[in-house]
Amino acid sequence: MRLIAFTLLLAVSLNLQAQQFNFRNWSLEQGLPQSQVNDILQDHKGQLWLATLGGLSRFDGSTFHTYTKRDGMSSNSISCLLLDSRQRIWIGTTDKGLMLLTGNNFYAYDLEAGLPPGGVYSIAEDNQGTIWAATDSGVYYLAKNAFVQHTELPPIRYNDVLFTATNELWAGSNSQGVYSITSKGTTNYTSANSSLPYNSVNVLNQSPDGTIWIGTANGAATFRQNKLEHFELPAGITSPNIRDFTTDNYGHQWLSLNLNGVLKYDGKEFQHLTRFSGLRTDRVNCITTDREGNIWIGTTGHGLMQYRNPWFVHFFDMGQVKEPVISALAQDTKGRVWLGTDDGYAAYMEGGILNWLQTDIWPRGTTLHSMWVAHENDVWVCTSKGLYRLGPGKVTHYSTAQGLPSAEVFQAMLMRNGDLLLATAAGLAVLPPNQQFIKPLHKPQLTGNVYALHRDSQGRIWVGAEKGVFRYENNALAAAKGLGEAGFREIRTIAEDEWGTLYFGGFNYGIMAWHDKWRAPKVYNSRNGLPNEGIKSLFVDNTNHLWVGTSRGVLKVQLDQLHTRGRISIRSYANQEGFRGLEVSNKGITQTPDGTVWFATAKGLTMYLPDMDRRNQVYPNTILTNIMLFLKPTDWASMGYATDSTTELPVNLRLPHHQNHLTFDFHGISLTAPDRVRYRYRLKGHDDHWSAVTDHSFATYASLDPGTYTFQLLAANSDGYWTPSPLTYTFTIVPPVWRREWFIVLLVLIATGATISLIRLRERSLVKMNTLLEHKVQYRTQLLEEKNREKEILLKEIHHRVKNNLQIIMSMLNLQARHVQDPNALEVMQSVRGRVRSMAILHERLYQHEDLASIDLNAYIEDICEGLSATYGTKERHIKIKLDIPTIMVEADTALSLGLIVNELVSNSIKYAFPNRYGQVAIYLRPEHENAYTLTVHDDGVGLPSDFQERRKKSFGLQLVSSLARKLGGNIEFQNNNGTKSILYFVLAS
Repeated sequence: MRLIAFTLLLAVSLNLQAQQFNFRNWSLEQGLPQSQVNDILQDHKGQLWLATLGGLSRFDGSTFHTYTKRDGMSSNSISCLLLDSRQRIWIGTTDKGLMLLTGNNFYAYDLEAGLPPGGVYSIAEDNQGTIWAATDSGVYYLAKNAFVQHTELPPIRYNDVLFTATNELWAGSNSQGVYSITSKGTTNYTSANSSLPYNSVNVLNQSPDGTIWIGTANGAATFRQNKLEHFELPAGITSPNIRDFTTDNYGHQWLSLNLNGVLKYDGKEFQHLTRFSGLRTDRVNCITTDREGNIWIGTTGHGLMQYRNPWFVHFFDMGQVKEPVISALAQDTKGRVWLGTDDGYAAYMEGGILNWLQTDIWPRGTTLHSMWVAHENDVWVCTSKGLYRLGPGKVTHYSTAQGLPSAEVFQAMLMRNGDLLLATAAGLAVLPPNQQFIKPLHKPQLTGNVYALHRDSQGRIWVGAEKGVFRYENNALAAAKGLGEAGFREIRTIAEDEWGTLYFGGFNYGIMAWHDKWRAPKVYNSRNGLPNEGIKSLFVDNTNHLWVGTSRGVLKVQLDQLHTRGRISIRSYANQEGFRGLEVSNKGITQTPDGTVWFATAKGLTMYLPDMDRRNQVYPNTILTNIMLFLKPTDWASMGYATDSTTELPVNLRLPHHQNHLTFDFHGISLTAPDRVRYRYRLKGHDDHWSAVTDHSFATYASLDPGTYTFQLLAANSDGYWTPSPLTYTFTIVPPVWRREWFIVLLVLIATGATISLIRLRERSLVKMNTLLEHKVQYRTQLLEEKNREKEILLKEIHHRVKNNLQIIMSMLNLQARHVQDPNALEVMQSVRGRVRSMAILHERLYQHEDLASIDLNAYIEDICEGLSATYGTKERHIKIKLDIPTIMVEADTALSLGLIVNELVSNSIKYAFPNRYGQVAIYLRPEHENAYTLTVHDDGVGLPSDFQERRKKSFGLQLVSSLARKLGGNIEFQNNNGTKSILYFVLAS
């Protein structure tokens, strides 16, 4: 082996030259009209306006919109710009005076407005809103639409004019130094009477601390506390022609140099940015800072450049090693960073200088996987060709000949007993101290490739392998309890936080977290918010952030929120966020004692400056760029709609009902990362719910119903800051004629009138019909009444004739009875005559009353009893008949049956109950329930004879009573109860 010393170097690269910063560039290919940018300003919407020699260009972060003579400008050669307090843009030209842009209209101020011939080189506004212009022939101000020369300044060329915060006027001349006009008078500072480095003054600027910066063709000066001082530039600036100043959000002062790039001054030291730092050219004309903190640089020949994300600095050009793939990263006990590449280069950085080791230590093309610096003179390098130990004066190589199970060694870790534990492509191996031979642990079938080793805060050894997580204990390898069941594989890296939580990075598996107090590990992948599962490196920094190196950038995880709230809070860094290295190498993250985090990437080395990292809290400014009908470009002005002069969008848009397919194009202006802007929108009146977050900058609504709608838009920048209130645009789709209010009201009136007319016509018709019907009903009623009267007369006549006929029968029976001597025959004739009388009384009562269908039962029975009294002479025999029958109307047929029954029972009582004695017969009717009644005939005579049942069978009258009782739906019973009691149970029809 060849001996080396660490002081032997192949190349030495200055840190200032090797550092590369995050720059973006726009030129003719991206739409810039001309490659020389003379001035830059940002308007109130966040858009940039660029003064070029090819016209005025507006830039929203993505696209350029250029104004030229074809748009009404007087010249395309633009020298300077101003945004006044009324948000108007003033444009200075090199040959045609001044222009004012309001909306999309240009107004020229030239000779006719009082300006001298030639160009305008600077524009300013004082505290009263007066516009001032620096020209070839003096300084002019605008008064009553005309420019007037300022007489206190000589009529020479001025390159810049400035009004300070206290409204003092400063004017930088092209040949006679700088003039200051205050309330005390006018002062001229020149190189002869002051510390002004040169009399040709290019630019004047006041920083936030009140300092006035003066840039000349040969250096810079400052004015503060009423004293002008020369500002000393760093050595090495060969052409100190200062063209512009700006102050960034960190308070640093920036100076643009005409031929020497850009200087950044932090109050103590300078940083010189040139083509070696990432600038496309060193020919810089102007520089400004936008509201988001980005630095914008206007160049000659290379257009517009943006400096952003200053917290990432890159080392991609390392002298002879162009864009190296850093595959190994470490630091030694002095805090120096060591690195190795995938093609065999190795170096350490000290004092801003990369010190490269000899390239013939290992075979050409050897991949360096990791480095362990035990001491500044004792470095262990794990490579694809075995293990190397670089010591003072010698190199020791361990390969398969010395017992390595594989020449592919990924990591080495010193054990507490002095052993060196090695992770290889064929499992673990152990190198005892002061020995030349390695002891392999022959279990590659258990682990496969072993990529990572980690000693935790408790001294336990964790092994990350192709087949999962393992533990190394008591000189043996075992599966980690509780972790193997997770199905987590390809463990490339392991880290631990201050709480003792372990993090295992699985390539294409995500992150697995484990703590001894947990029952099961927690896995974070794409399903629960991890943007990239290709984990290659994990590292916990001194601020308790977990850095996650992936195959497509780096992630920063806030561990305090992960532990306290149980949720993963991630900030992603990729190319748009300034991390240009893209892919992080395995175990390729470390942190030096000064807090700088270093990343080994596929494009070189990147360092992260945490003090410079600030979230972009400036939310995007949202604008509507276009409204289209049916997905086609729409010229609203040619369609007769009034349009806004600035946006060219229709004002108070009212569309006919058939033009109901609209597309809204919009844009959120965020100059830091315009392609990372996200949107949410809704169309109130159509859907009150916000859309899902999207990166699409358009929204289409088809087949909208007539009505009034309001389109609302929200936007968020790349750091998740949303606009506090939505952009709104209200429009109306007019309903068709048949759905308009006036038409509907007219239809309602017509329908109402027609309805009223129909109702009135119908009413007249109904009146006529009702009158006719009334006549018909009256006539029919009259006929019916006549018929009824005829029927009643007829029925009464019938009942009268039946009664008369029955009277005749009774008379005949009476005549016959006079000639009958047999007492039995006489009795029979009297019984028949009583029955006939009962029927005659019924018919008499029917024709004497209006109701021919029913009869009063009480009056009917009373008449029957009177007839019986007359027949049998009850008065002479002192027999009383007592009635207790309520007034009740019954049908004629029922009344006849009841009358015959009463006739038979009362006749029997009169004839047989009172032989030679007085007596009383009581007749009473009692309701039982519903339509059931009991009719009782009770006498106080001698009672029933002992052979009553035999007589009952032979008595025609009693058989007639039983038959009539059954006809009434009832029955009759006879009792001896202080005489004879005959009880009839029957039911009246309802």
